[in-house]
Amino acid sequence: MTLNLSKQQQERIGIIIVGTVVLIIVLWYFGVMVKQDQLRRTRDNTRTVIKTLKDAEAEMSQGSDIATKLAARNQLLEKREAILAPDRDAYAWIIGVINPFIQSRKGVNVYSYSQPDVVEEGLLPRFPYKWATFHLKGTGYYYEFGKFFADLENTFPYFRVQNVEISANAGPGVEAEKLAYSFDIVVPMVTSDTK
Repeated sequence: MTLNLSKQQQERIGIIIVGTVVLIIVLWYFGVMVKQDQLRRTRDNTRTVIKTLKDAEAEMSQGSDIATKLAARNQLLEKREAILAPDRDAYAWIIGVINPFIQSRKGVNVYSYSQPDVVEEGLLPRFPYKWATFHLKGTGYYYEFGKFFADLENTFPYFRVQNVEISANAGPGVEAEKLAYSFDIVVPMVTSDTK
């Protein structure tokens, strides 16, 4: 069976077919393609959120490790601050620290301690502690000085010996072999605002 369609009918069927194809293409583009694009963006966002979540979980699992390390470092800091000069009664502190140290050494003694000169900035810039400088005077044998100063800085690693002066005249009533010396000890000072 053959259909004999007029030219006008064939044109209408052609227009309907072209219109249908155009309509399918428009529906495909605006319906399916747009939704696929939205779906791709949603997948990308989901992957980003999942990665962020996994990173956060990893950091949270490290929280106890970080807290343990922080506690250990705080204990170490407190231990180190315990040997630094306190902001209250630093004069008594230096005498209490230096006298036992000197008594364990033979040939060197200290007879004069000054009140500390306290400054905000000293050896290190932006250091969180103040600096206390104590001026000490004493007598001793020449060959004991070097060992004394080396032992002092090795025993107290945060102390610095400065401005060492040695003179031959130790004063009246002192053995002739002994020399007079004076020096400064610079110590970080723990204040109540650094704790």
